[in-house]
Amino acid sequence: MNKGFYSRLALQNLRKNGRSYGPFLLAAVLTVAMFYIILALAVDPNMESMTGATTIQVVLRYGVIVVGLFAVIFLFYTNSFLLKRRQREFGLFNVLGMEKRHLVKVIGWETLYVFLLSLVLGLIAGMALNKALFLVVAKILGVAAPLGFLLSPRLLIWVLAVTVGLFAAIFLLIFLYGIRRVYVARPVELLQAEHAGEREPKAKWLMAVLGLICVGAGYYISVTTTNVLQAMLLFFVAVVLVIIGTYLLFTAGSIALLKLLKKNKRYYYKTRHFTAVSGMMYRMKQNAVGLANICILSTMVLVMISGTSCLMLGMEQSLAERYPCDVNIPMANADTVAMVKRAVAGAGIVPEDEVWYEYASFAAHRTEEGLDPTRDYSLDTSDQDLLADVMVVDLADYNRVTGQDYTLAPDEILLRVDRAEYTADTLALLGKTYTVKEQVREMVKNGESTANLTSTWYIVVADREELVRVTAAEWESAGMTRLEASGAQPMQYYGFEVPGHDEDTALAARKAIRAAWNKAADDDSVDLAGTYEIRAWERQDFVSIYGSLFFLGLFLGLLFTMAAILIIYYKQMSEGRDDRERFQIMQKVGMSRLEVKRTIQSQVLIVFFLPLLIAGLHTGFAFPIINRVLAIFSLVGTDFYIWCVLGTFGVFAAAYAVVYALTARTYYRLVSM
Repeated sequence: MNKGFYSRLALQNLRKNGRSYGPFLLAAVLTVAMFYIILALAVDPNMESMTGATTIQVVLRYGVIVVGLFAVIFLFYTNSFLLKRRQREFGLFNVLGMEKRHLVKVIGWETLYVFLLSLVLGLIAGMALNKALFLVVAKILGVAAPLGFLLSPRLLIWVLAVTVGLFAAIFLLIFLYGIRRVYVARPVELLQAEHAGEREPKAKWLMAVLGLICVGAGYYISVTTTNVLQAMLLFFVAVVLVIIGTYLLFTAGSIALLKLLKKNKRYYYKTRHFTAVSGMMYRMKQNAVGLANICILSTMVLVMISGTSCLMLGMEQSLAERYPCDVNIPMANADTVAMVKRAVAGAGIVPEDEVWYEYASFAAHRTEEGLDPTRDYSLDTSDQDLLADVMVVDLADYNRVTGQDYTLAPDEILLRVDRAEYTADTLALLGKTYTVKEQVREMVKNGESTANLTSTWYIVVADREELVRVTAAEWESAGMTRLEASGAQPMQYYGFEVPGHDEDTALAARKAIRAAWNKAADDDSVDLAGTYEIRAWERQDFVSIYGSLFFLGLFLGLLFTMAAILIIYYKQMSEGRDDRERFQIMQKVGMSRLEVKRTIQSQVLIVFFLPLLIAGLHTGFAFPIINRVLAIFSLVGTDFYIWCVLGTFGVFAAAYAVVYALTARTYYRLVSM
């Protein structure tokens, strides 16, 4: 046989199966390009010059792992569709005298052609888009991007080697899987594989019930978990349960549902319902896996994009909550506040809207009667619900800062509790039981409390004398003698706005405060306490964290959307070809063309939009636990996140409907041929 016969035959096969291999090749090219881009960004030395470089590169390197794993699963899975479509072709070659080892050579050449073409085109696209994506990252982070080529020759070679190595391994696995399919099957099985529909599956009630239990358990974890640290840990448990439950419900639960529909004679014995239910049940096991994959990918897109866009769009709100003033001096004393005022005045900056008050702050454990101070700050997930951060201010400072006009008796308090509930009329604290006069909404500004993972208890006592007593009692509970504790004084918070909220002015204030602070620390001229926090300076860290997560969310969201679309395309092609003969038979036994079309629409609508509806349901139940995870990033309130989820779902559903319109047309054309 001619030496180049198999290579030419493989090339001819690829051309002949262009409609099937075209989308797979496009997906492989895009996957190679996206892996190259994110790997190049993760190791790009120019990233190191950006503010928050460590955070950015950690996020991007995490993205490299995710994209790499996704590439393995996605390309291997979609290739299985192609092999199924070509089983009959391989069987025909086998019957005509081509041995299995010859088929292996053909498959090997085909795999090599697709690998080389996708690798070359993918690397070219990756290199072309790398600079553009770098500029996108720089734009999101609000920093200037350098001109010129980004990677040094050494780094470029390394990135190319890793990319080539990964996809060479993937296509080797694809080749080995193809060999296995050819050697395991007999020629007759290969010839009949394309038309060998599955027998009507039995209703597997145990698996269906197990699927409901898994999904229900995942939903329960999401809805009932109030502990922020537990939310972080249990989120992945809930995800695994929901994924397992989704597969079980689509493979077993859907069949059970179809069986119930079949028993409903009023519903089943109608032309459209009869053929749709029968057709879906006929191959439901195969369809269900694809539907579950689409559902899970859609859920990932919705969760990632809604969560990261919420962080990015709500960044300024989170920043303002964490740093309520342009300049913040928490946990300070009188000497430190005076030094800061002198430093700012020396820099020619006039403070505006100054905020000053005294307060006591400490950790406590919740008890049945109230709060018990503790020095155990460990956030063990088993008792985090009982751990609280307490902040106590006096009534005069509270009224002055918030503009209220409350009055209190000596044993009365005002109370506000964040991230917890308290309904009792009294509160025991440090040897005294207070009457809760009112739970208030307004509270003094204190950004540190918004970053707490535990509940925060704001307590307003009647006067400064009571505040001093609470401070001394807390010191004594920490192990100090009564004499030492008698000299305890409350901490001070001082904050102000700079003229026009100008960032340059705020950074100039930081420079002046830092110089004065360092000088005082060196010569012990001031009894320093607390720290200084400048919103304009801290914004850079917020942008680096939120911006890199936002970019990764969009990047992976695009990748998963592409995967869902490709799976939908192959699924519709596969079903269309399988249904062609069945619907032709239906027409021959009396169904009109219009009835066939309505039946197709009914089946396609159910099959196509079921994953989207379930993905929306998953996202809705994931909302509570994700909202608590977002609280770690100082995101407060749920309304904004709700709008982000609804907006993301609306955009994704619109794109999903467009894909439906295109693939339904392809499906109907295949069935009508």
